[in-house]
Formats: sequence, structure tokens, C-alpha cells
Amino acid sequence: MIGFTSLILASLMAVHPDLSFENTNVVTRNQQSLNDFNRLRADINLTHKKFQGLAARLIVDNENIYQDKPNLIKNDSKIYRAYLEYRGDRHSMVIGRQRIPLGVGRIWNPIDIYNPINVLAIEPAERPGTEAIHYEYAINDLTDLEITCGREKYAARLKGYLNFADLALVALKDNYNQRDIIGWEFSGELFGSGIELRSEGGSFYDFQSGKRHTKFIGGLEYAFANSITLLGEYYFNDESQVDHFGAQLTWQPGPLWTIALLPVINLTDNSFVVSPTVAYSLSDEATLTGGAFSYHGTDTSEFGSQGDLYFLRWFTHF
Repeated sequence: MIGFTSLILASLMAVHPDLSFENTNVVTRNQQSLNDFNRLRADINLTHKKFQGLAARLIVDNENIYQDKPNLIKNDSKIYRAYLEYRGDRHSMVIGRQRIPLGVGRIWNPIDIYNPINVLAIEPAERPGTEAIHYEYAINDLTDLEITCGREKYAARLKGYLNFADLALVALKDNYNQRDIIGWEFSGELFGSGIELRSEGGSFYDFQSGKRHTKFIGGLEYAFANSITLLGEYYFNDESQVDHFGAQLTWQPGPLWTIALLPVINLTDNSFVVSPTVAYSLSDEATLTGGAFSYHGTDTSEFGSQGDLYFLRWFTHF
């Protein structure tokens, strides 16, 4: 009994914990109300000295929301990520609440059935987790097979790394939204010019209507020598018969400043939204960002009746 207890204690002592915290505060103002959102995030990583391929991660958020009209105060705690991970030479597996990366688009990614991009969100990088089992197998040094099983959503991706591009074929089954998708991902450089091409999309089959339709994006991105990056994406959707175009201009005038401009236009009704942002790095672990979303169009158009939104975001990591 003493020997078994000693073995357990020795194993626990070999576990290496890594704990960090983040605090994000976002103040928004529109025509209707003033809102304050505060999130305290605890990020715990566990690794083992002997079993270096194994890891566990738990991210817990505590969120406070205040809204002046109508008067509302809300507090909520939730699990953002919670998973066990194994990384080997050829086999990898993640089990639990995780981020499933699908697609290569920067403004839209239509094949992502788990957590698609919302570029008009204040924090587009924030993606709710998905309870799933994600498995990867390295067929060879240049080819990977990925299989994901989630709640009513399943994905398989065969990805190859070629000299000129990364190319993937994907098969997706989304029972929650009653559809399946056969599609592709493409990302590569255009003839050594420094211009990056990206595309993703596929054929979507609707279980209820029995019809197929096509969605895809095509995009270009180029980084100039003066710290300016320009990207553009076109989004085609023959189901809704509404196409979009989006662009993003990013400029770093100095090591601490980042200025960005994002316009997105509905090519059918010509309504559009423009989002300028300015970010300043107060330190290596703290950033202050201010910005706005300005909507333009008629009351019946996509971006015509939402009014302008202004925001200030504070982020710190410790």
C-alpha cells in the first residue's frame, strides 16, 4: 500500500502545471444602449515529464455583462476549452471541448460547420468550443488525414503539402443543419510573387429540399515592404443569390501601433459596412483597441438598418 501511494505521489509530482490569466473588457455604444463586457479567463495546461506527448488543457471564463437600456447585470461562468491531447510522430488525438480548424478564409469560411468566422464581431478570433474527438494521421511527411466526430457533425480532411500550395479535400456531414458538403481548401503563392491565393468551398446538399448548391470564397493577400498588408475576398453563394466582397487593409506605422480598415459589401443590394480599428500595445502583455462598425444602405438592405457601433477593448495577459 505504501509503495502504491509512493508511486501515485511520484507520478503527480512529475506533472508540470502552467497557469495563466487573461482579462478582456469591451465597452460598446450604439444608438440604443451602452454595454460593458468583462471576461476573466483562467488557462491551465498540464504536461508530464515522462509522457511528453500527453497534455491536458482547461480554460474557464467568468463573464460579467452590464447594459444600461434596459438595465441588465449578468454574471456567468463557463468552460471555454477542456481537452486531453496526445501528439505522436504520426498519430495525434484531441478529445474534449476544442477548436476544430476548418477552412483557409480570412473574412469568410463557408465549409466550417463548427465555428465559422464572424468578421463583423468585435472579437472574431473568439470561437466557442466543440465537444469532439479529433484524430490526425500523418500518412507521410507531406500528407495528413484528419477525422473529427462531434455532436451531430462529422468531418474528414485529406491534406497535402505541395511545393506551390497546400491543398485539401474535405467531406462534411452536418446532421444539425441537415446538410452535407464535399469541398476543398487551397492556399498557395502565385508564381513566387509574394501574393498568397486562398480558396475554399464546395457542393452543399440540403437533406430537406434534396437540392445541391455551391458556396466558395476566393481571396488574395499581399504584404508590402512598408508594413502594409492588403487582402481581399469574394464570397459566392448560389443558394441565397447574394454575393459579397470584403477587403482588409492593415498598417503598422510603428512597433506599438496597428491600424486596420475592413469594408464588406453586399454586391446584390450594394449595402456595406466599414470597420476601422486602431490598436496600441501598452506592453508585451497588454493591448488597447478602439474601433467602430459603420453600416450603410436602405432599411431593407443587409447592412442598412443596424446603426453605427463604437467599441473600446482592453486586453491583458498575466
